[in-house]
Amino acid sequence: MIATAAESPLRGRRTRGPLGLMVRLVGVVIALGIALVAPGSPAAAQSGSNELAASSPSDGATLGTSPAFMTFAFQQPVDADESFTVAVGCGVPAQPQSTGIPQLADDDVTFTVEVLSPFPKGACTITWLLRDDLNQPIATDLIAFSVAADSVVAGNSTEQATNITVPAVPVSTAETDAVRSTGSTGGAVWLGRLISGVAVLILFGSAAMIALVWPEGPLYTVTQRFMIATWTVALIGTVLYVAALTADFTSNSFGAALSPFSWMDLFQSGWPGRAAVARLVLVAGCLWIAVYPERINEPGSQALAITLPTAAAATMAFSRLEGDLVALGIVIDLIHIASVGIWFGGAVLVGRVVLAGPGPADLVKATRNYTQIATTALVVAVISGVAQTYRLVGGAVLNSSYGRVVVVKSIAVIAMAFVAIGARSVINSKLARRETMSAAHAERFRRTFGTEALIGVVVLAFSGWLLSMNPPKVSLIPEMTYAVTVPIEDAASGFIAEVSLDPSGVGLNGLEVVVIETPAPITDLVVEFDPEIGSYGRGTIQDIPLSGRGVARLPLGTGLPFDVAGTWTVTVTVSFETGLTAVANGAVMIYEADGSTPTSSTTLPAVPTSIVGTTGSTIVPTTIAADGTGETTTPDTTTP
Repeated sequence: MIATAAESPLRGRRTRGPLGLMVRLVGVVIALGIALVAPGSPAAAQSGSNELAASSPSDGATLGTSPAFMTFAFQQPVDADESFTVAVGCGVPAQPQSTGIPQLADDDVTFTVEVLSPFPKGACTITWLLRDDLNQPIATDLIAFSVAADSVVAGNSTEQATNITVPAVPVSTAETDAVRSTGSTGGAVWLGRLISGVAVLILFGSAAMIALVWPEGPLYTVTQRFMIATWTVALIGTVLYVAALTADFTSNSFGAALSPFSWMDLFQSGWPGRAAVARLVLVAGCLWIAVYPERINEPGSQALAITLPTAAAATMAFSRLEGDLVALGIVIDLIHIASVGIWFGGAVLVGRVVLAGPGPADLVKATRNYTQIATTALVVAVISGVAQTYRLVGGAVLNSSYGRVVVVKSIAVIAMAFVAIGARSVINSKLARRETMSAAHAERFRRTFGTEALIGVVVLAFSGWLLSMNPPKVSLIPEMTYAVTVPIEDAASGFIAEVSLDPSGVGLNGLEVVVIETPAPITDLVVEFDPEIGSYGRGTIQDIPLSGRGVARLPLGTGLPFDVAGTWTVTVTVSFETGLTAVANGAVMIYEADGSTPTSSTTLPAVPTSIVGTTGSTIVPTTIAADGTGETTTPDTTTP
């Protein structure tokens, strides 16, 4: 089942009727009448007979609380080609209750029926029917009993349904960011990712700066101290990140996840986990250049010295492999990480090392050259960030939590760019004709770069936050294959949906409802399944918790029960915020439990659909937008 599940009552066909003796008499009369007028009933009567010997609950019994199972024992063995159905109604008027498919025991005389949702307090009635291989009744009766008290289900109301529908959030208001792992290490994952990411980017940016614009850097003792300190923070942050991911994936405690032996489990969690372990190994290897930065410029070791921090930073591109065009997303992320690393890591190196105090001409040259590279890197970072945001968010920027965080992050990026552009202009004008760095200039520029780097940390914190959220264009619902899909369309309103079942046979069936188009926000959506007339099957009604385009699923394990084979009618009833209601029909074939085709079925006539107004009259409205106005709008789309 997908996370962020929304519970939805699974209800049988709504029936009304008195209780007690009158209910029993009327039910028996109706059952006998059907048996007498049904085609082939004489033959059925001759084909065999059987009677119910005992049941639990028994007729007239008073139970303390709802039973978990019901049992029905017959006098004679039940043949394999005979079928047994049960329907339970409770309350006044009687409300159908959710029960499982009857299961025949090894003794061939006893059926067991699971109570899927506890029966409420009050009077209840069981209607049972035993049919032969020609679907003709062999025996039928009513059992009246009562429940003295409501059942208490751990933390849930007795009216809470057992079946759970898992909805996809409508694409126009995607709020799926809260759907994450059930582990309790989300904060540790974010913190470890932030510390590791910031320090790794500084390592990469510093190595790039030394290789490109400041070859004299390793000659300064402060450079070595800075690199060792940065490496230490990177190692601690990456260990924290890997341990938190391990605890989240394995559901173990964070303390247990600190064991390096448990980190190998991340190789089973997908590429983000594998990339985290690879980052840890690469960061550990960066100690080789942290203790001896001169290796960055030495011809024999330069390639490896640059590759280690570059590869460590590149692992950040595999933190999210979701959405459309994943390969393109990785390329965009690699470009974004490289540009951010050069800009951010270089800014920290210049502010903390190059401008640590006054110095000779190489400090001036390094600062001036960095400003030229950093401006280009900042522009590339912004463009690549916008491209990646569009890939993951699309147009759902203001109507999704993910998009709103992106907006706040963009404000921080704008502030950072404003500070950076201003600093570049001042530095270029002040250092244009200078050969040495004075103490006054070093102090002034150090504060400017410090402010820029601080805002950069805030931006990276927002980036880490976004990684813990689900983008609007990334579906949390895995792809599923269904045995049958029924298209549902109401041409008058423009409502289009699909209803899918699997395995589309007698027994429990998985359900998927996809709302493809809707003319206005949905206030109520119900799918009803009705068996053929005269089949003695029990219909079901399922509420669908969707307010717009999206997907709702009911897993097979707690799916819809179909008790007879044949052609069933699918009816979708949808109410809109505009006050209009649309009803559309379709047909679906329910096969026997063994997958065989029913011996007979009824051909369903085409049923016209229309929009029904609150007064009951048929209305053909003008185009209604998704926001309820009379203007046509183009809602955001996503891949379910």
